[in-house]
Amino acid sequence: MMKIFGHMPFSQSTAFTSLMVIAGMLAAAGCSKSNAPALSSQAATQAQTNPAAASNGQPDLAELQRSLIRWIVGNRRMPANFEDFAATAGVKIPPPPPGQKYIITSNMHIQLVSK
Repeated sequence: MMKIFGHMPFSQSTAFTSLMVIAGMLAAAGCSKSNAPALSSQAATQAQTNPAAASNGQPDLAELQRSLIRWIVGNRRMPANFEDFAATAGVKIPPPPPGQKYIITSNMHIQLVSK
């Protein structure tokens, strides 16, 4: 029998919490009424083509994270890896600093790590 709350390892509990937050966002997005015509997810992602670079030349991880959340909500699935997200996100992703690469952690956060 699986315990929902109790002695769940930290990595599983944070992943569970992240999934519940995303599920709540999906439910909230689907429950509101709007009189304005809805944009298709492809049109919405194409409209968001601003580069995610901060003023200091470093990648703006917070903006990339927001793009990832929009991607998850729009595609209704988790990306297999950062490359899957980057190839289909419709946003310009700045190159990582030398010697580093982007990854998506198990709790769906974008991070820079050493190659």
